[in-house]
Formats: sequence, C-alpha cells, structure tokens
Amino acid sequence: MSSLFQLAKRLAAPLRPRLLPSIVIVGAQKAGTSALFSMLVRHPRVIAPVEKELTFFGNDNTYALGMAHYRRMLPLRPLRGSGWATLDATPNYLYRPAAAGRIRRHLPGAQIVAVLRDPVKRARSDWNMFHQFQAHPRYAHLYDPRSFAEAMADELADPPPFGYLARGHYAPQVERYFSLFGRDRVLIIGYPELKASPEAVLRRIAGAAGLDPGLFPDRIREVKANVRAYAEPVDAALEERLRAYYAPHLRELDEVLGEPLDLREGR
Repeated sequence: MSSLFQLAKRLAAPLRPRLLPSIVIVGAQKAGTSALFSMLVRHPRVIAPVEKELTFFGNDNTYALGMAHYRRMLPLRPLRGSGWATLDATPNYLYRPAAAGRIRRHLPGAQIVAVLRDPVKRARSDWNMFHQFQAHPRYAHLYDPRSFAEAMADELADPPPFGYLARGHYAPQVERYFSLFGRDRVLIIGYPELKASPEAVLRRIAGAAGLDPGLFPDRIREVKANVRAYAEPVDAALEERLRAYYAPHLRELDEVLGEPLDLREGR
C-alpha cells in the first residue's frame, strides 16, 4: 500500500498546487539576508524553495519566462495540514526598480521584509564578496579585481546605476515598497537589530506573516551564513569620505521612515 501511495503521489505531483511566497525578503544585499532565510526556514510550517535567491522578479530575462517558471522553483503544497508557507529571499529586489511592481502584481498579500545596513559597511562587504570571486565555480565572471579604494574612486567619479554605492541609496528603494504595499506590509529592520536580537526579529516577521512565532526551535541565533574575511583593511580617510557621501541619503531615509533607523555597528 505504501509503494502504491508513493507512486500515486509522484504521478499527481505535476497537478498539485505549489505554495506562493507569503514572505519576500527584498534586501539589502550583504545585510544578513542569508542568515535570516536560514533561520526562517527552521520554522516547522515554512518550506524552503529550491534555493534562497530565486531572482525572478529582479531579472528581466527570468521574469519574461512567466509565473509557470517561478512556480517550478517553489515547494508543492503538502497534502496534509494547513498554515504552510514559503519565502523568496532575493536581495536585488530592493534596488531593481521593476521588482517591487512585479511582486505587487503577483504576490499582493506577501509580507515584505527589508534589512538595511550601514551603507558604508554594506558597500565594503559587497565589494569584498565580488573581489573574492576570482576562482569561484559559479560566479568567476563577476570577479572584481579592483581594490576597495579603486572601486570607490571609480564610483564616486562616475556612479553606475546599480554599483556598490547606489545600492545603499535606501530611501527611494523603501519608498517604492511603501507606496505599492502600504507601510503595514513592509517591515524595515536594521542590521544591528538582526545581529543583536534575531529571536525578536523572527517573532516580528512570523507574526506579520501569520505564522506562530512560538514554533521556532531553540538556539536559533547560532545560524550564520556567508561570513567572509576581508581582503584588506579600510582606509580611515576613505571611510570618512564615504560617510560624508551617504549623510544626505541617510537623512532622506529617516524622512521616508518617519523616524531614525539605528544602523550603527561596532567598528
């Protein structure tokens, strides 16, 4: 009987509905989204998709493949029980302008989560990742051979639209999601809070997404992801120049949020 049930289950799989994400972590890149994803999928009612970053809504070519393609990356709805959930954690959804509207169109009831990090530290961490891709089996083509100082000098002189610095222009990115989803559907979390109090952050997200916050396992704060050593120390003068560059952008973010967001990290 068991073998017949398993056979019937396999045959019926293409016809079964799939879960759509009820939580979408939109970024920011290098702000703990991998660790947050790993903690959320430990909830017994959350089923992980095929991989953390589905990239569907932020990539024009992938989005053109349609929702049937997206659904194939998502888990089948379990035959038993209710209250199941899945999520999509793709950091480029925050800074890719088209992504917010696409998510609103296809996942209008999703809880949006954005983790924001000190933009100077975020930019350096972002550069550090790409600077270490030289021999990466999957991402070697994205390798950035420049030093951090060279990369920053290039971007300060001629800012690319999706460069290391531009990805830290949080105010217009957050405002897009507020305008499309409403503030009650968008959780903005400071990276220092995620590091210091992951349990509290998980409870907030779970509660907003309709999951029982009490079902997360113990020792959840031990989850870590994508921790890389830095290739070189940061120059103090360069850091101060970058802080001056970001000062008006952070003031604009506070205006959009309606209150200051503490992004201070230990140096």
